[in-house]
Amino acid sequence: VESDGAVEFVSIFSMKQQHRVPHRTKFAIAFSLATAFSAAAFAPVGPRIPINENFPGLQRVHSNPDVFVIKNFLNEASCNDLMKRARNKKMETSPVAYAGWTTDVKDLIELAAKGPVTWFSILGAWVQVKDDASASQVDLFVHFAQDYLALLAFAIVGIGAFTWSRAQGLKSQRTSTSTTLDDLADEKGGVVDFVKRTADLFGDGTTPARDQAALFEAPTVIRYESGQVLKPHFDANRSADTEDANRGGQTLATLLVYLNNVEKGGLTRFGKLPAPAGQNMPDETKLTVQPQLGDALLFFPADARGLFDERTEHEGCPAVDEKWIARIWRHADRVPPPFGLADDALARL
Repeated sequence: VESDGAVEFVSIFSMKQQHRVPHRTKFAIAFSLATAFSAAAFAPVGPRIPINENFPGLQRVHSNPDVFVIKNFLNEASCNDLMKRARNKKMETSPVAYAGWTTDVKDLIELAAKGPVTWFSILGAWVQVKDDASASQVDLFVHFAQDYLALLAFAIVGIGAFTWSRAQGLKSQRTSTSTTLDDLADEKGGVVDFVKRTADLFGDGTTPARDQAALFEAPTVIRYESGQVLKPHFDANRSADTEDANRGGQTLATLLVYLNNVEKGGLTRFGKLPAPAGQNMPDETKLTVQPQLGDALLFFPADARGLFDERTEHEGCPAVDEKWIARIWRHADRVPPPFGLADDALARL
């Protein structure tokens, strides 16, 4: 975990919910990596991507890592239009993908190969030749190689089974329904308003909106009914270069817009960040945001280089009242369809 400029490696599992998804989620299991990672160097998390610091309504609620609330990001008409379009389109159970599985498998195989597989292979080879007076060093090596290959194959099968089981178990961690909205034909509709304002938020005043929006995943609208939840997770992916190469690479920013007022339940909580002074929730010791119609929440799951930031772990607390949100993930590179917006849609911006 990166904290105050220092990075401490605490786990090797991350899950990212994706509509694809994504969203762009993580659940941690701590592992001691012993000698396999004793020499590993972890770079500290660096600066985030720039945004328009003068955007109307922008309020910083936490620094290092930066978390912002943006008051009245969307008006009520746009919020209602987004919910209406999502209702009219088929809403499905929000899928969950095991992000970072390739890195986890690689790390576990490396750990097994350098540790138990090697140790038991040496022990097994010694047991096989210790009572054989005619055995040579070549015999010892042959036995070691045979034992090593057999044990490594067994370890790989076991790691594969564990990874599959882990992926299946993650499906219960998110119970909402969602759909993507990638049609920008209605220039006065909520989808276009959402994309344009998000492009302005990330813009520098000179880059065309369509160029900024090319880095976005298509807006996703998510509904949480009573009792539905999204457990603690991350939006970035430690294996983004491999696993997210077809959707723009690493997720550098998350923008959530609350589409309705939620009086009970449905809070967004950052479990690794303390509550700021003045947070009007005395029972909450962590940074927590209550959904209010039109307000947006902005944070950065990775730094500008794409380095994963574990401090941004967050969750959607169990809903009591129905909650609707709209989300855009801003990636490092162009997000092609079907995950991103098509060229003809971008041309309308």
